[in-house]
Amino acid sequence: MDKLADIATKLWWGGDPDEKNPTSGMSRRDVYNVKKSWTKINANAQGNGFLMFSRLFEADPESKTFFSYLSDTNIEQMARSFTFQAHIVFIMASLNSAVENLPQPEIVVPLMTKLGRAHHRQNIRRKHFRVFEEVLMNILKNDLRLSEEVVDSWTLFVAFMYKHMFTAITE
Repeated sequence: MDKLADIATKLWWGGDPDEKNPTSGMSRRDVYNVKKSWTKINANAQGNGFLMFSRLFEADPESKTFFSYLSDTNIEQMARSFTFQAHIVFIMASLNSAVENLPQPEIVVPLMTKLGRAHHRQNIRRKHFRVFEEVLMNILKNDLRLSEEVVDSWTLFVAFMYKHMFTAITE
């Protein structure tokens, strides 16, 4: 029966659900976890994006200086800034593209390289992304209450994205 269950599992997942993809370092199960949880996050993309950035600015006030149009604004003014809202839409759309293409991680690589280059031109460094990662993981755990397994999958996803973004930042 174990052999039959193993075959059924592999058919269901399209292969071994825990085999790591050499490009992304993520398993089919990790991809599933990220994509499924992303549906919930993306349902309120602008609200969750704003939450991520407002928490980022709290955790790392220096990061707010990359947005010259936000320099003298409070949280309510930031929420009303159409320029800032457009940035949130762009970032969430970029994340959506990465999530949607996770089954083909070779497509995600150039997307993240391009995003890394854009941030490099703005003088944004690895340390700023590390704070963003901490903020994101905190939101996933404490605000969205995702399971430890799903958060672990997100950790792998972020590591995959950052690997290619950081390559562009150091070029």
